[in-house]
Amino acid sequence: MTVAITTPTGNVGRHVVRLVLQAGLRPRLLLRDPDVLPEDVRARVDAVRVDQLEPASVVEATAGVDALYWVDPPTTLPDPLDGYRRATGSLVEVVRAHGIGRVVFQSSI
Repeated sequence: MTVAITTPTGNVGRHVVRLVLQAGLRPRLLLRDPDVLPEDVRARVDAVRVDQLEPASVVEATAGVDALYWVDPPTTLPDPLDGYRRATGSLVEVVRAHGIGRVVFQSSI
């Protein structure tokens, strides 16, 4: 099973990564800067550079994924609701493109 996790260095995502690793899986981590991952984590994951506001790159990065833990990322756009809408739109495209049936969605909105 391939599990993808967004915001894997955040307050919640880092714990999800730890639990998935403890379960014996090699997760695919979707993040803007893979270099920020701790060294001990980097060797045990597949890290993919992704901007969650760019649907095409997220769709490409999630090919072959069976389950997805998606956190709507913090937004720096002038209209925060637009930022959350765009990120959620990427999630919708991913689920439609790949038929991912197992999704956990976390948002502060």
